[in-house]
Amino acid sequence: MNKKYTKIQEQDRKLDILDHVNQDHSKELCMIAQSYGKNLQIKEAYIVDIFEEGILLKVRESSIQKYNELFVGFELKGDLEEQILYLAYNSFVKQKIEFSNNTKQYFEVVEKFQVSKNITRLTIKSQLPLPEYYAGYAYGLVLKALEKSQPIKIRPSQKSSLIKNIFDHCFLLVMKHLSSQKRQKLLETMNKDIRLYTLRQSFSREKSSVNYGYIDIFTHGNSAGSTWVSKLEQGSMISSRTETDDKHTHLHSGATVLIADETAYPALAGILEFWKNKFPPTVILLCTDEADLKYFDDFVFPDNTILKYLHYDVIEQAQQVIEVLEQIEVIENVWGALENNAAKCIRHHLRNQRQLLGKNNHIKGYWRLS
Repeated sequence: MNKKYTKIQEQDRKLDILDHVNQDHSKELCMIAQSYGKNLQIKEAYIVDIFEEGILLKVRESSIQKYNELFVGFELKGDLEEQILYLAYNSFVKQKIEFSNNTKQYFEVVEKFQVSKNITRLTIKSQLPLPEYYAGYAYGLVLKALEKSQPIKIRPSQKSSLIKNIFDHCFLLVMKHLSSQKRQKLLETMNKDIRLYTLRQSFSREKSSVNYGYIDIFTHGNSAGSTWVSKLEQGSMISSRTETDDKHTHLHSGATVLIADETAYPALAGILEFWKNKFPPTVILLCTDEADLKYFDDFVFPDNTILKYLHYDVIEQAQQVIEVLEQIEVIENVWGALENNAAKCIRHHLRNQRQLLGKNNHIKGYWRLS
């Protein structure tokens, strides 16, 4: 790369975005590289740096082993993450592919009961097979109940695909001419009735396909998700608009630490059920109400797991976790999910004080304290 570009001054902010996109959005990066790199057939792509003017990618074509650099300039003004999202969305629209696994799926609520004081378990039956590797798999559920079962969506007709493509192009044009603040508001409005909830487990009944599962939801206060769950009953139909899987293969080796608040208990339990690492993990369980630790009463942790329980208000949790981390001599890989600002503090501590690289430092914000 010969041309000089402007460095991002906020290094932690830049690295947060770089790590997040590389960890969770490899498909989107390949699509960006394919669209902006002369339509090459891209096998792999990842960000090596972010500048004010754009992103620098390392890309590898399907037919060769060598990596090449590709600089892709931003097309918007505003937040860095917004600009990368726009490049991805634009790339998917250009190639007429659904963005971010945007697929509709329907579920019937078979049963509902409390796993702990504030965690509600929905037993669901899906019209389509559920993933058998469910560790950290999540659905973007629409916060409304349907009166009756809806038919499975079949492949869109040529006409509906054309309409969708026209809509996507119009959406891109609108996004491009809005201010950063208005773009954020538009995206929030579009997604205000969608929440990501983890598939705790998938299973089959009566020798059928794997189309039953548990979705465990932490209910707190008068949040939109809590109100929605309270109104669901046996026979309710619910739907998802998106789905995503968690990336955590880095946990398969080395000295690992896992951190979870109540919203992440289902994902943590799934990861531990598929545990492959010969070294036992250190698990830090956070809670604001000790009654919710009942969630793990019958759970079998990997042999010799070191368990740490932290019972603190949300605003104190980051500091309490950091104090525990400082007592651990060797930390090679971390996975965690909790409140957004707490996650940021812990992630920065591991990066700057323990020199943990992004590929080993997966600390996610599952929700934001208002």
